[in-house]
Amino acid sequence: MKIIMESWRNFVQEEKASFTAEYQLFIPKGCKDGACSVEEFKKTTPVENRPGFNKPFGGLWTSTAVKDGDKWTSDWNSWMVHEMPHWMSPQGILLKPKTSNIFHVNTKEDAEQLYKEFPAEKPAEWSHATRVVDFEAALQKYDAIHFGDPAGKYSNAYNFGYDGGWDAESTVFRDASVVSPVEVVSVKLADEFGD
Repeated sequence: MKIIMESWRNFVQEEKASFTAEYQLFIPKGCKDGACSVEEFKKTTPVENRPGFNKPFGGLWTSTAVKDGDKWTSDWNSWMVHEMPHWMSPQGILLKPKTSNIFHVNTKEDAEQLYKEFPAEKPAEWSHATRVVDFEAALQKYDAIHFGDPAGKYSNAYNFGYDGGWDAESTVFRDASVVSPVEVVSVKLADEFGD
């Protein structure tokens, strides 16, 4: 019985755990022509469900921060190089999560658990999503939903990512209250990435 309880406790802690990496990087679109302000990340709009799509509108979106020389980058920043270069910004805001109440969607089983706990209405007929998460409800229980493993690596839950357009390792925080701003940092730009 003790082994069963210990296994259950480990399972619950794996699903609701902090990041292994210390920082998250927020790259706002609005500071390309001027200096970013730490206040930028506080403009977070409330999380709203997208009908038939497994990714919410709103919330505070980040990706695990990685120091590369004298600049910072993230999986999201790398993704933008080829997919959305016009979204890139020379500055970002380094954030430190103040919470360990984070649901990591790293495996198919994690996605199944999130679907089961927070089912949304049946997807629209045009949607390729087979099941959709009620993110408004999920982010009342959890402070963040992270698509990836706690170390900041890309998720193995490919179908969940495909159903929602989670194209890169990323996190949606409920709002700015669950992170602390560290500083405005220089971010690696498209021409600084090797092919």
